[in-house]
Amino acid sequence: MSSVALKVVIQHRSEKLLLPSGIPSTVEELQKTVKDTFGLTETFTLEYLDVSWDYPIRDSKEQQELYRHQLIDEYKKKNSTAIRDLMCRTFAHRRHDIVRQQMSIKDVKERWPALFDASQVSAEFKLITTMKLEPKFMEMLDLYTPKLLSMFQSKRGAVGERHRAKMSALLQSGNPIQLTRGIVIKCLIDHLGEEPGALIKDVEDAAGVDVEEELSGELMTIYRLQTQESPAADVGIVIEGIPVLNNLGDISRACCYLLGLTYVFDLKYPKKFKYILEVFQKVLLGLDPQQLTPKVQTLKNCLLG
Repeated sequence: MSSVALKVVIQHRSEKLLLPSGIPSTVEELQKTVKDTFGLTETFTLEYLDVSWDYPIRDSKEQQELYRHQLIDEYKKKNSTAIRDLMCRTFAHRRHDIVRQQMSIKDVKERWPALFDASQVSAEFKLITTMKLEPKFMEMLDLYTPKLLSMFQSKRGAVGERHRAKMSALLQSGNPIQLTRGIVIKCLIDHLGEEPGALIKDVEDAAGVDVEEELSGELMTIYRLQTQESPAADVGIVIEGIPVLNNLGDISRACCYLLGLTYVFDLKYPKKFKYILEVFQKVLLGLDPQQLTPKVQTLKNCLLG
């Protein structure tokens, strides 16, 4: 019997383990064999079979496809409990589509419509990284905000003038935390030498405006729909010209979920946004923090100094 590779998940970490004797006839035997072979005393689960880790041991590709169709039915019914369960069950099938098949955002949206929701993006991100996306992002952004504001205030030249112009809105008392976060992020983008207006676009809610049509040529952008009643009637994300998330509330939350979506959809960072996305990933979330670019390393040193 040929050997097989297993993914064994042990208390939020995963290990790739070779089982020389192959797969036993039952899952119970398999669990005992893995436990005895590797001397595991901790609780563990068996998730994926084969070196590609494509599909759960308990399901075939065909079974996962049946689950996907069932998920679409439950999505149409807005059955949140069933959606959560089926999204978890079909994680491997979805990663196969996104990572191995490299499907477009349009195709992913057709096959996995339930994924295009902030709560599901958070759940997917946690399955990929074991990290809670929004709480960690906001915690670290708020932690670094005093030093960032001080850094922006002392910046000289035209960039410093732009920083101070943006920060003038913070001089008023009673500002919501969301406003502060949004201004900090915009100043940070500028500080890194990138263009805030290229990532965050304001769209006027004129008669007949269609966000999808208006932003159809955008590879990756955050939009803020402005009306006479509200400067942020809707805040959302467009990727590959497709609206991915909407009703996110504010710019900081949209930036948080944009970073999450790069993991969910296995996206490369666009060159014109590479530094701010690197900061979101490696400085705020602490994911793969090694080998920072010099610009981001300098920023991190200032924040930790």
